[in-house]
Amino acid sequence: MSLKDDLISLGIQLPEDFSLDEWMARLTDHPGRNTAAAVALSALLFYTAERRHNPKVNDLWDAAVYCSTCLSVGYGDIFAKTPLGKIIGTTLMTIGPALSGATLDGAAKARHDQAEQTQQEVLETLKQILARLEGTAEDTSTGVRETERA
Repeated sequence: MSLKDDLISLGIQLPEDFSLDEWMARLTDHPGRNTAAAVALSALLFYTAERRHNPKVNDLWDAAVYCSTCLSVGYGDIFAKTPLGKIIGTTLMTIGPALSGATLDGAAKARHDQAEQTQQEVLETLKQILARLEGTAEDTSTGVRETERA
């Protein structure tokens, strides 16, 4: 049974072309916005699931504290009592550290572009070094050092 089948059995419908890996990868594209959205949406869902079952969830702010805590350190003084609340907590504790870390690191594309540029610069420098080394090797085979030419 796949994750999608599990979610459907819980009454959660997903589009046919839904890809969990692609969806998760897109979370880091706009990490600040997505972290705030994750806290807000999960707080609403958690409050709805827990409000009549959990004595520590008295308002939306309690749910927001639980969800933001799950995103960062993964524990607090509020514990989920309902199955849906436990799923929300588990999900937040799984993706939370990466998402909140990405919020502080900046957008994924910007990091990727910077890494790509750095790799190109390193590659170009290595090619220049190799060209000089090959030029020096040719000069020593003729018995003339580069310093003697100058």
